Amino acid sequence: MQNFTKEELKILTGIYSVLGRKYDKSGKYVSFIAKGNREVNTVVAKSILKDLKLLLEILKPE
Repeated sequence: MQNFTKEELKILTGIYSVLGRKYDKSGKYVSFIAKGNREVNTVVAKSILKDLKLLLEILKPE
């Protein structure tokens, strides 16, 4: 299941490593969550997805 559209993923691309550092995970781990390649079934993964959605609200042009 993909969590974001291609346009949204393009906006979030530079955020993966920063968010990974916040949760002591790799940027690749965060990108897997954003692209839907990893299930969001842990507390950390759910927190990362929540932060990605919040950041997208801020960064996405209207």
